[in-house]
Amino acid sequence: MNKHFFQMKRKVLLCDVLNDLNVSNHTFLNINSNFDKNILKYQIDDFVSFLSLKPNSISFFENKKNNSTSVNSGVCIIKERNLKLINDNIIKIPYQNPKLGFSKLLEIYFTKNNTKLNNQIHPTAIVHKTALIGENVSIGAYSNIEEGVVIENDVFIGTRVNISFNCKIGKRSYISSSVYIECSILGDDVYVAPNSVIGKLGFSFTPDTGNTFLTPHIGAVTIGDGTNIGSCCTIDRGLIDNTIIGNYVMIDNQVHIGHNCVIADYCVLAGQVGLSGSVKLEKNVMMGGDVSIKDNITIGENSIIAGATKIFKDFPKNSKIGGSPAQDLMNWQRLIIAQKQLLKKRKN
Repeated sequence: MNKHFFQMKRKVLLCDVLNDLNVSNHTFLNINSNFDKNILKYQIDDFVSFLSLKPNSISFFENKKNNSTSVNSGVCIIKERNLKLINDNIIKIPYQNPKLGFSKLLEIYFTKNNTKLNNQIHPTAIVHKTALIGENVSIGAYSNIEEGVVIENDVFIGTRVNISFNCKIGKRSYISSSVYIECSILGDDVYVAPNSVIGKLGFSFTPDTGNTFLTPHIGAVTIGDGTNIGSCCTIDRGLIDNTIIGNYVMIDNQVHIGHNCVIADYCVLAGQVGLSGSVKLEKNVMMGGDVSIKDNITIGENSIIAGATKIFKDFPKNSKIGGSPAQDLMNWQRLIIAQKQLLKKRKN
């Protein structure tokens, strides 16, 4: 960890880590039988990458390509089937998903030094008298909270944020600096990184010989609980109905989501994804970077889309999609195998 910017909330003992990850002391001690029971009081002072493990530090092991023989101390979260891949002198915490376990610990034990919730409204912030501000809310310098806005408890609002008429920000949400929010309702635990724009007018227009007419948008944006929105993203409000972002959606930096898109729970959109209007992503769709999807396309649940894919047609659930124009890679793979088999028969 970079201690210039991050610090632990409190002293960390190994027994506390086991409790946080719901790993029983009995299971842990059986796996680490070469250590005595006092190991449960082992203190952890640093969170590091695996190859940087040292005494009193903790990491996780997932990449079998790592040269693990060079690491011989510290605490490591690891799958049980991989226990023999690392040195016996390393203290091992068994966990089915090591990276997830490590992430949970970071959430529990760390705070960023310069973004602590301070329960203050900066004197330069403008808060309309009709706005409802909950308890333990921080509002940064030069932010503007307009008429009818509702900000629930434990929310952090950064500097130069604009939240427009009647918007709502759910509990424990974090709105970074220079974010603009209009015609939007955000759920609980939503994170929005700097310079993103949510709820602006969409790009729906009617060509006209005299003057192209940009259609007024009278919908909104709704964002579910636990969703993460990266820097410099734009999410357009709906034309008539709402643009809908579900729960626990992960949106990377520089993503554009057009008007009336519907993104279901647990979807992941990597950087520079572009969704035209009325695209529908069903649950758990995973998208690589620089993916583009034409308007009114539906992608079925549990589908995976390779980076730089350009999509012009619907795909059913469980699809593996790639290429430009996009195709189902599973069908493509079966076609290649069939062609090879046909060539082999012709040669025989």
